[in-house]
Amino acid sequence: MNPSNAPLYYVPWTPEEPDWIDKAGIRGADWLMKQPGQKLVLVPQMQNYQQHPMAQRVRGAVVAKRRTLSEWDRGPVLAPWPTREIVGDLAGDLRGRAIAICVIPWGPDPLLTAWLRVRRAVSVDGSVHPQADEPLVEPVVEAAMTELGQHVNHANALVGGIDKAFAVHTLLKLHEAGYRWTVDELCGWALGHGFTGSEEDRLRQYATKVLEGSPFRPLPPDPFSPGAVQRWQDQAS
Repeated sequence: MNPSNAPLYYVPWTPEEPDWIDKAGIRGADWLMKQPGQKLVLVPQMQNYQQHPMAQRVRGAVVAKRRTLSEWDRGPVLAPWPTREIVGDLAGDLRGRAIAICVIPWGPDPLLTAWLRVRRAVSVDGSVHPQADEPLVEPVVEAAMTELGQHVNHANALVGGIDKAFAVHTLLKLHEAGYRWTVDELCGWALGHGFTGSEEDRLRQYATKVLEGSPFRPLPPDPFSPGAVQRWQDQAS
């Protein structure tokens, strides 16, 4: 696996502060303008951004949505209010083009928070995320997911053949052994450990189905030899 290498920053979510949405955007814009290179503001919607005070503070930056990045080559990225799809893109450094990233949450976002935690993101005020040292998943689940990341081809989005089989049976074996997870935290862990945004989308579907007890039709053949859970337990201990 090849985890993201770009330094990751965030603007703390402080709803108790008056006008916090405007202030958070301005803090993010100030961060971006201090960075070297061709600057990008990656937005989910143009309208909300254009009406925000930060728009007046990032003059000269490329402003674009995730599917329209032809005018931007490489440099620092400010991502205000990122969607799940944008978080997936950022986790891969926008295919290696981002040299530093800063995100601005809009309210509580479990997936984004999980990703910030596992990446040990740094606040724009210089402090590491306060939950960075708290584990996202149980040690046995982490051992299993680490092995999964070593088995699959990350270019295949956990869709076909052996990659889907490894993903589905990893989750099934963990569930049958009594292990549980929060889907957003599991997916945030995956994004922080080399899984792509496309893989996150498929992993979310598989993990939810397993937790709900929904059958896989057809169920892919089990690619594991006996003793996988015991191996994960040994590694975790």
